[in-house]
Amino acid sequence: STVSARSVSCSRVQCNSDMMTIQKVDVKDILRARDERVQRQETLLKAHSLPLVSFTLNIAGDIKRDEWIEQAFYEGVRRIEDQLKWHNATCAGTVRTLEFTGCEQIWAVQADARQLKTWMRAIEEADELGRLFDIDVICPDGTKLSRDSSRRCLICDSPVQLCARNRTHTASELYHRAIQIIRSALEHEKAARIAACAQQALMYEALVTPKPGLVDRENSGSHRDMDIFSFAASASVLSSYFEDCARAGMRAEDMHGLLERLRFLGRRAEDTMLRATGNINTHKGAIFSLGILCCAAGMKKADEDILRLASEIAAPALQELKALSPETARTGGERQHLTLGLTGARGEAAGGFPSVSEIALPVLEKALSRGASINDAGLHALTALMAQVSDSNVLRRGGTEAQAYVSAAAQEALKNGVDETTLRRLNDEFVKRNLSPGGCADLLAAAYFLHLYLEQSV
Repeated sequence: STVSARSVSCSRVQCNSDMMTIQKVDVKDILRARDERVQRQETLLKAHSLPLVSFTLNIAGDIKRDEWIEQAFYEGVRRIEDQLKWHNATCAGTVRTLEFTGCEQIWAVQADARQLKTWMRAIEEADELGRLFDIDVICPDGTKLSRDSSRRCLICDSPVQLCARNRTHTASELYHRAIQIIRSALEHEKAARIAACAQQALMYEALVTPKPGLVDRENSGSHRDMDIFSFAASASVLSSYFEDCARAGMRAEDMHGLLERLRFLGRRAEDTMLRATGNINTHKGAIFSLGILCCAAGMKKADEDILRLASEIAAPALQELKALSPETARTGGERQHLTLGLTGARGEAAGGFPSVSEIALPVLEKALSRGASINDAGLHALTALMAQVSDSNVLRRGGTEAQAYVSAAAQEALKNGVDETTLRRLNDEFVKRNLSPGGCADLLAAAYFLHLYLEQSV
């Protein structure tokens, strides 16, 4: 499928680190590495006669390159190159070196050396991770520009020179503090990226127009208690929930108890949603599905399949359905399982979101590849979902007869070519019948999430 083919892609950082053999350095290794760095700098200066930016990491101890250090290095490279791009500073040449003695990169840059120093110092002082970056700026004549203030100790925040002179902290203590800073920073960065994809997916789904029976930019469909602003209010407050789900995945050693932790987070997110919307349920289904996907994205390593991980996370929810009885069924979805045999959102998640991977996402990406807008691609994906998926919200509002009508109407729309006139006509009919394919809308949001997440992972 599209997902399994793309989900094996991973960042260069993870792939290299998974195969890395840790090798300790001694004094001779460090001195040799410094001499070789100077030679590389001299070669670049001679070749380009431009200021150099030379980047390494300040890591105490005898381990200069491991999984976490390398990931921090690539993050530093990204920040430096972003800074150069933002200031329209052209790079004329670069050299990257990855050795057991450390990771380094040197750029020859068409810019004023002192201005470069200002830009690089901003990176070093931006956050905790930046404190580990050692970014030197070397003038065309070989002179290195020094800082105009002392760096602070990672542990006690005293001047570095003072702690070094007094040997206040051991190399082991400084190394472990550095790794702690790296892990915290990269975890935050990854969780924020995942949450941004989820939040963006919610907004995309809400904004897609025209959606039969659903809230969009034109009207509220079959909903009298909410509008597009309700969805905007809800989506705007759920970012921290998605970040928490991603962190839960990053920190999980196995699947044991993970779903219950997500449920706790989800209940808190539902309360947050209801406060933001004035007690209107805009995103309860999406909180469940996107929460699991964010957790799976956080857990994902290298070539692991995000949907397989999601399936494993959600598996206990499906097992719970098998133990239901008429006396214990409380939700609409649970009652539908007993009467119709449907597994609903729990079954979709436990199955690895087959309606997303086999229907919505391929249709969405095919439309986008043909030049469709994000809106029109979403309309095609939503219509494909309505044609093939039993929607719990449609069933709750109109029963099996309504579900048969929605499926037939969507199939007819697909046969004749999805267009806005047809979808607006369907919206009028859905409103008359009080039908709203909210389950399909949640699956569309999940498809948008996977599209956005996989795009940034390539």
